[in-house]
Amino acid sequence: MILYTVLPLELVLEGIDRERTFMDVEVGGITMTIEQVSANEAVIVRIMSTDPQHFLDPALQPGSRLRLTPALIGGGDRA
Repeated sequence: MILYTVLPLELVLEGIDRERTFMDVEVGGITMTIEQVSANEAVIVRIMSTDPQHFLDPALQPGSRLRLTPALIGGGDRA
């Protein structure tokens, strides 16, 4: 793959060697993959659903942030 850009290579590749950790969780009956970015916040990476309405919901778009609760990250019953 060739990447044509006017940005410096250091800026393009910034963070590429950072280890990323993903979790699959179920929120409101919708299974999604999230990446935890802080102790109480995560970013949606993808949603796994067969319902097209889930993909049209702006709150579920990849990149949206979720507030984590102990129930969501496995500290109790799932949300």
